[in-house]
Amino acid sequence: MFFQLRDKALDIAKLLALGAASLFLSIPATFGAEKERFTPLGAPSCASAACHNQNLGKGIPFSEYTTWTGFDPHHKAYEVLFNPRSDRIMKNLYNTGTGSAGSTQLCLNCHSSNQGKTDHAGPGFTLTEGVGCESCHGASSGYIAVHFTEKFKKLNAVEKEREFGLTNTKDLSSRTRVCADCHLGNARKGMEVNHDLIAAGHPRLNFELSSYLAQYPKHWKMEEEFKRHPDFHAKAWALGQMESSKIALQLLEDRASGTKGMDVKNNPWPEFTEFDCFSCHKDLRLNSRKYQGGYSNKPGSLPWGGWFNGNALKIVLEDSKVKAFPVEVSSQMNQFGAQPSKVALSCKKAIDQLDLAAKDLEKSPAWGKPQLQGLAKRLIESGKQNSEKGSWDEFAQIYLGLAAIHNSWADLDPMGVPGELTKELVNLRNLLKDVFPDGFDSPRLFEDKFGMNTRNEKSSETFSSVFRSLQNSMESSRR
Repeated sequence: MFFQLRDKALDIAKLLALGAASLFLSIPATFGAEKERFTPLGAPSCASAACHNQNLGKGIPFSEYTTWTGFDPHHKAYEVLFNPRSDRIMKNLYNTGTGSAGSTQLCLNCHSSNQGKTDHAGPGFTLTEGVGCESCHGASSGYIAVHFTEKFKKLNAVEKEREFGLTNTKDLSSRTRVCADCHLGNARKGMEVNHDLIAAGHPRLNFELSSYLAQYPKHWKMEEEFKRHPDFHAKAWALGQMESSKIALQLLEDRASGTKGMDVKNNPWPEFTEFDCFSCHKDLRLNSRKYQGGYSNKPGSLPWGGWFNGNALKIVLEDSKVKAFPVEVSSQMNQFGAQPSKVALSCKKAIDQLDLAAKDLEKSPAWGKPQLQGLAKRLIESGKQNSEKGSWDEFAQIYLGLAAIHNSWADLDPMGVPGELTKELVNLRNLLKDVFPDGFDSPRLFEDKFGMNTRNEKSSETFSSVFRSLQNSMESSRR
């Protein structure tokens, strides 16, 4: 069970409905960009048999290129633009034919290295490589000839990035920002999945750093990660919560301000992806889960989506020295007729506060068992309190946090994690996964399964029972 949580903290295809290699874009316009300092040379530039292509096996040092080509879904990112789902999305959006996604800039921005720009690339660069090495590590012209030298290795990460263009992927906050351009959204680069794309068939973006890293086919040494962060899984979750919220707020600010080249005409305010999907996408019936649990605001309103700014983030921020939860933004977005200019200003303030909180957490000592257990108890208590009216998003985020904490706890004390805790986490995961019908990327059965059934009776399978059991298992760990 432990390895299921570590290696499969999420079933991406069902639990998060991400379609990791199916990210399309919705805004052709991009903000005015500075001239690129470095040139991408293409993934083959990393494929020397003497360097990253020694073909020693998956995840083994000096086999990074072979790990990427053989196991990393990013390598298939361009290829999926020609599958039936991509064809259907393009037909729904533009009424264009088979394979058109492969030549559409909106798709290439995320489904290829260098956003599909071949005019600023070396001769070895091709779109068919998909999302290659340089998408994460930076255009290689500045560092490819020196990154293996002892002089270069002695430089710190900031110097390597500033002087040579090698992106700092060892820092967890920086790593989150690298992933988030495509997996969360960056309107300034033309990377955004809006309501039109989702309606056309694209899955919504539910990024969460620790779960992505748990499943990612690693081409680096985890031993090095643990040297930097003995509490790696939990710290990746906590910092990922803060950084993801910052990036989501930046996206909201850009949508609200509509400045610097954004296509305001085709991106109306408010953008529906900012809100809880199931406020609209649900059956209207008297005994619904929302109706029985009570509304937090006026019925018929659009609650601000809680994936990036929900209770999990609140719990992460409880020990912060600054009050960083975006309360003002939440209040504005949960009102009818939110004023975009006011929302944009509030987003700026919230981003600054979250930035301070993230830097404070990065500098703090690694968490030990007491801190991990304290975080787990707060997450479980939050789930228990909202078990009768909480959303799928809320419970999924709680699960992700508990899975990350579970894994860090096991790293510190492999025999110390209560077996009952592991068992109940698997039960929680299964409740979350089982509401995805075959062929659907959304938990559309959640309301039916955990609301009131036709006989006006609650389901015997409830989140409240799982959270009670989780709470009991945590209590038993103290004995």
